[in-house]
Amino acid sequence: MRRLFSLSLTALFGAAILATVATAAEPPITGTDVSTFSESFSDEPILCQDELYTQTLSGHAVVHFTFFPDTGALVFHEDVHGKVVSVPLDGTGPTYRGNFWFSDTETIKAVKGGDLLVEQDTDFQHFVAHGSDGSTVRAVFHAHFTVNANGETTVQFEIDKLVCK
Repeated sequence: MRRLFSLSLTALFGAAILATVATAAEPPITGTDVSTFSESFSDEPILCQDELYTQTLSGHAVVHFTFFPDTGALVFHEDVHGKVVSVPLDGTGPTYRGNFWFSDTETIKAVKGGDLLVEQDTDFQHFVAHGSDGSTVRAVFHAHFTVNANGETTVQFEIDKLVCK
């Protein structure tokens, strides 16, 4: 997951560089990266627990962008799906098995001679895990904002919900 963030930033910076070298009447430039990942770490508790867990994640990701050289517009989308197994380091708490997905969709366009960016950004995160003791962890996050051509934020909201049963 940490690696995917750096891939996302790389795609965005790459598109920004392309904007500086674009010439008129060019077709859109697209790029897609499909990857799988597997990662383990033992430095965090799982949601709803206080003790440290060894967490093993695996899954797949798709990162796609479309850049329009004529307008400087960029459409970016990242979608990640995966599974997680979380085992308590001291062996006393429940073991959790679950799945997660998240997505990030952004549309960015330079306006007013490049002095201002118009942007729309939507983020989703979803996590569900079931414990060996019958417990359930569910987390949902949804955020969105829109900045118009006057530089004003016209829409902005965030929903963040955590259920521990």
